[in-house]
Amino acid sequence: MKTSTTRPATAEERARLEEYLKPTRPATPFWIAAVMVGVPAVFGLFVALNLLLGGAVPAVLRLALAVAIGGAGAWYWGKRQTARYEEAFRPAPEICAVVEQDLASGTVSVARFEIEAIVKVAPDRARFVRTTWFAKLADGSVALLVAPDLEDAELGGDFPATSFEVATGEASHFVVSVTRTGEKLAPAKVRMPLSDGEWEELGDEADAPVPYGWEEVLARAAQNPLSRKEREKAAGGA
Repeated sequence: MKTSTTRPATAEERARLEEYLKPTRPATPFWIAAVMVGVPAVFGLFVALNLLLGGAVPAVLRLALAVAIGGAGAWYWGKRQTARYEEAFRPAPEICAVVEQDLASGTVSVARFEIEAIVKVAPDRARFVRTTWFAKLADGSVALLVAPDLEDAELGGDFPATSFEVATGEASHFVVSVTRTGEKLAPAKVRMPLSDGEWEELGDEADAPVPYGWEEVLARAAQNPLSRKEREKAAGGA
């Protein structure tokens, strides 16, 4: 079964929310871009100045002029590219608003799941779909779990389990923690990614009830077993 409560956010959960305001990004110092543009620019300018100024200006001065003009232009270009890069990683104002609302409230929503069995659905990287899960809840109903954070929790050993908690921001609904509260649970089956038809049948609502029973989940998993290639890929990444 699934139950929902609220509680004060832990320090780690607050830190996770703050990460949404300042997302990490690959370091790309502007001087690297400046050098990549500046070197060929200086060389090209030096060649052009040689053609234009020939014997009228000493070679040392021509080179210095090429370095000054090309270097300044490359520096300015690098700064602009870095500013655009920073802008691309800056969260949208509406995201900042809901995250700041979560931080101000100081509480998180906690969904607690009690499950009896689970089927793992392999990720579909071509469609940008991470690992998903069919869970048979303790009350007999079936839920589709689609939170991407569950894949990370699986790597950390906190999922799947007979019971676990997923904490999210109340306003943002961003996942801030996945905590195992029961025993570890091995998947009953591991199947290939869902087809377009299955996604249409299931709908887009996260953690929504599945419109068919557990026996049907197992039957479909048996009809779509993980391929040998996918098994070898999963074994290689373990």
